[in-house]
Amino acid sequence: MAENNSSSARNKEPQPKRKNIFFIIIGCLLIIFIIFFAIGGGFGILKERIQRVVDSYKTQKALKQYEQALDQYYQVLAQDTYGGKTPQETLDMFINALEKGDIELAAKYFALDDNLSRKDAEDGLKRASDEGRIFTILEFLKNAKLDQSSFDPNNVAVFYISNEKGEMVHEIDFVFNEYSGVWKIKSM
Repeated sequence: MAENNSSSARNKEPQPKRKNIFFIIIGCLLIIFIIFFAIGGGFGILKERIQRVVDSYKTQKALKQYEQALDQYYQVLAQDTYGGKTPQETLDMFINALEKGDIELAAKYFALDDNLSRKDAEDGLKRASDEGRIFTILEFLKNAKLDQSSFDPNNVAVFYISNEKGEMVHEIDFVFNEYSGVWKIKSM
């Protein structure tokens, strides 16, 4: 029985558990892996890949917003129907509005700026009206002649205003609004 007691005593002696050894080995391997990963630039690569995903998402979101804004821009251009089928017709409509003293209507014959506004044109016409210069402007506009060499029926036209000597003193630039099919005054 003494032998049984000694063998059972041996079985009861504290022995390291296999699970603890397994976790220690896994932990050490994990630490070694993390160290090699860090030394090898793995965190930088991981960070770079995450940044690419974030940048790609931001780019797609910005592109979607840009496309929506562009669609709205084209819709506004399509609704900008004040003007004629030819540059001369638009000029005649503009002159007619000025003769009637309708500055608001006259301003609508101007092309929209990049902010989809024609505030500068309207303000300039109001200022000219307040200063009593509309009559002088009308006299110049009635003598405007289309420059055939610059005329592109799908894009631009230029009218020149000459003095008594035949010298060009001013020009009026027109642009074709392809979305509404009318000619607009670009600048004068």
